[in-house]
Amino acid sequence: MINKRILSLGAGVQSTDLLLRALRGEFDHKPDYAIFSDTGNEPKGVYKHLAWLTDYVRKHYAFEIVVTSKGDIYNDALNYVNGITSRSDGIPFHLRGENGEKGILRRQCTYGYKIQPIRKYIKKDKLPGRQNRIELWLGISYDERQRMKEPEVKWLTHRYPLVEKRLTRADCLANFETHNLPKPSRSSCAICPYHSNEYWAWLKDSDPQAFNDAVRFDEQIRRYPQIKSNCFLHWKGIPLKEAVDQYIQEKQQDELAHLPELIDECDGICGV
Repeated sequence: MINKRILSLGAGVQSTDLLLRALRGEFDHKPDYAIFSDTGNEPKGVYKHLAWLTDYVRKHYAFEIVVTSKGDIYNDALNYVNGITSRSDGIPFHLRGENGEKGILRRQCTYGYKIQPIRKYIKKDKLPGRQNRIELWLGISYDERQRMKEPEVKWLTHRYPLVEKRLTRADCLANFETHNLPKPSRSSCAICPYHSNEYWAWLKDSDPQAFNDAVRFDEQIRRYPQIKSNCFLHWKGIPLKEAVDQYIQEKQQDELAHLPELIDECDGICGV
């Protein structure tokens, strides 16, 4: 028997769309509440969107979004690097050894800063008895259904309503336009080592403060406790600022190379 239905909110495109669809009654049930686990390191656009969404669903649906947190992943990691604390929920830094060999650390941060705080909060909603369960709704879209997983704990079950309806990320984006609602910002930690070059360039342009903080963070993790290789945020295993500047420069050169030539009749003055 399902005791509570709770929506795991990342405040990105899919989870926001899932929440709004649910509150509009597009699924067979509605969640009892949504919960956002704050790592303390989201770009400012995410916090701005979360504030808007919290106000919007409270005003229009009398619905509550709960915010929980284990702590600030940025400061927690630096405290570990500087010997202030003795352990850290591992961020999957990219490694480069003295001989150029590459690797990556085991990822533990998702569990430590996202999954565990949410479970800790909602576990109190579980009633005694094996038949009482919590149903956690997750905003994975149909085009990302390979990410679906079953929980390893018996009191919890996962549900993927967007997958059930075969709704893709593109469908979610279109739905914001249909209802004339603002599109969410990109949701993830600013210091996540899984970011692509495109994301890093976007972060530098859209949130310079978050990018500069990531650059400073990257410089300080080079020698990570108990790790012999150098650690980096960027997948190339080079300093983040260097990698992103290189990418932006290459992109600009590529765009210039594909500009159309001026027609013969033109003196070329306008193209100077």
